[in-house]
Amino acid sequence: GADLTPNLSLNTDVKATYMVDAETTVATINPELSYTGVGSLELTAGTTLNLWENVGINSDITDEFDHLPTLELGATYTILDNFDIEAGFNYDLDTEDRSDITLMATFSF
Repeated sequence: GADLTPNLSLNTDVKATYMVDAETTVATINPELSYTGVGSLELTAGTTLNLWENVGINSDITDEFDHLPTLELGATYTILDNFDIEAGFNYDLDTEDRSDITLMATFSF
């Protein structure tokens, strides 16, 4: 990722997926801002955009300008070095609809 300020970074993933049986390809980009300026809490906000796909009809990144994005919002609180709790949800700006809120606990060893 790229550090924008001491507590704010931009992390971006570009992912290409080929589905063998369906013979389709999808490429996405997922920019995400991460804020870590509140103790053990990390806040994230991002979105996933289609760069290119050949599922049904071909589409590319310019099709993303035809609608508002879906925001992916999350919070992770580190309790111990190997134990985190996390909450997150998506919010579709186009339909003004929120997805289910997910709560997770992760113990790593």
